[in-house]
Amino acid sequence: MNATYGPIDLDDLITNANELAPLPASTVRLASLISRHDYDLHEAAEIVSYDQALTMKLLRAANSAAEAAESRITTADDAVFRLGAAQVLTLCVASSVGPIAQGAVPGYGLAEGGLWRHSVAAARASEALASACRTPIPPETFTAALLHDIGKLVMGRFLSAEILDWLDRARGIGFTALEAETQVLQVHHGELGGIIAQHWGLPMSIVHGIVHHHHPEEHPEVICDAVCLANLAAKRIEAPNAVITPQAGLLERLGLSAVELDELCDKSIARFDEVKGRFGVR
Repeated sequence: MNATYGPIDLDDLITNANELAPLPASTVRLASLISRHDYDLHEAAEIVSYDQALTMKLLRAANSAAEAAESRITTADDAVFRLGAAQVLTLCVASSVGPIAQGAVPGYGLAEGGLWRHSVAAARASEALASACRTPIPPETFTAALLHDIGKLVMGRFLSAEILDWLDRARGIGFTALEAETQVLQVHHGELGGIIAQHWGLPMSIVHGIVHHHHPEEHPEVICDAVCLANLAAKRIEAPNAVITPQAGLLERLGLSAVELDELCDKSIARFDEVKGRFGVR
């Protein structure tokens, strides 16, 4: 089988990816700031403070996260310091992407809300990874994990019955699901997601985390390993009895043992319900 067998126009696919509404300028600026890793939280708060709608959302999230606290959070500075810049960025992206990612994606067997639920579960898992791994996890990993499957949103529009049949045939002769996409569609959903992230002006580290979330060994950045493992952990969050098998070397590169991964998944399952409302998961 080769790529010319696929009944799809790659240019149309990429055009559709680039037609998604852009992210707010404040969100792109915040992403660029956080990817520098030497940022100051006051800088992040200043960016947020110029977007009134965003500030209100973050105040609600921060106060929800601090329900046991005696004082209410009333400023962008307080919200950023309470949540942390990485989680603030993830919430900023979620406020724009969540509404368009809630729909069903039948071509991938995802009912309404399924894609977004998995995305938020991956973001939650990446947050747990950051505190569990001995290898430092870059803060923009949360956002890359949230967006890792965004390519499916556009790809799903092109998965006609004919194309699904071609994908089934490819898998039937031994290709993995990702290899089948590449053979039939000439691009897989991770690559398409990277195109979307670039179109939105997000930092290249986030783009790389999305593109390589199935094969992190293809790129040296830690974010690729972290998003890959967050994707696997999200499957456990959604189905607690699911068995996940990390690729060889993945846990070692992140400085995490198999036992620690199980503990991380258990903690993420317990906390997932706490963050669902914050991200609009149905």
